[in-house]
Amino acid sequence: MQKDDLTNHLICPDCRNRVTVEDQKTLTCTGCKRRFSWDNNVIQMLPSKVGRNCEDLAWRTLPYEGVEKPAWMALLHKKDRILYFYERILPKVDFSGRILEIGAGTCWASALIKKKHSESLVVASDISPYALEKGCGVASLLDSSVDYRIACDAEHLPFSDGYFDVVLSNATIHHFLDPQKGICEMWRVLRKGGKCCSLGEVAAGALFKAILTSRFGPEGRRAKSLEIEENVYSLRTWRRFFEACRFIDITVDFDKTWQHKLYDWFTALYYRALSSIPDAFIGDFLPCAIDIYATKN
Repeated sequence: MQKDDLTNHLICPDCRNRVTVEDQKTLTCTGCKRRFSWDNNVIQMLPSKVGRNCEDLAWRTLPYEGVEKPAWMALLHKKDRILYFYERILPKVDFSGRILEIGAGTCWASALIKKKHSESLVVASDISPYALEKGCGVASLLDSSVDYRIACDAEHLPFSDGYFDVVLSNATIHHFLDPQKGICEMWRVLRKGGKCCSLGEVAAGALFKAILTSRFGPEGRRAKSLEIEENVYSLRTWRRFFEACRFIDITVDFDKTWQHKLYDWFTALYYRALSSIPDAFIGDFLPCAIDIYATKN
């Protein structure tokens, strides 16, 4: 597979017409004639009406991943999540072919995929150009790389229909303003039979959702401090999102592993207790991290 395959499958996030590459610094929409830059190894394809990019501002000011922090701190901060992905997800999911990661942040998951599947075309996308730029240093620390980094909005993906074999999101969809629209975009860019892997989301019933997203709850406090979306949905709602977008073979794995949540002692203790509770009480009542797998019909 040639690395330049992707540039023939880019579309304008505003008018959906094809985008052509003029040179290594500029792309132009064949419809509305909008121009997109290709700087610092990042192709800038955010919608023109994206508004204030609070996600990018948040990435620039995060205590472990901000502008003045070295790349290794981004890995240290995510070490539990990285270990979970490396030990549980990479051996389980076949990331062969054309791979798109949505909400890639500093691209560590994309870099790990590329390291294991060097023949695959790996595209890391995020709404934060800064995070993607920092991802170059993060990938280098992992002795890996990513083929393309695209700054874009997950609800207006700048890729042609049916291009990717696998679409991955990692603790991302709960940030979407419109989860249904974002998941349908994931469906659109997948080929028929392609796989969607949505990892690290949280499912909880109405009571715990209210607690978690309140101004005293962790999601509520984070949403307020960073001015970003932090949503929690029930397991039933998560399934409905994917079913409404015509995904099939939808399966949900409960991530009850406390060993990968040692970043916070209370969270680790909670998941240690959760590991002994039957699944019937989880997701639509007790909160739990979940991984969702689905196939495009």
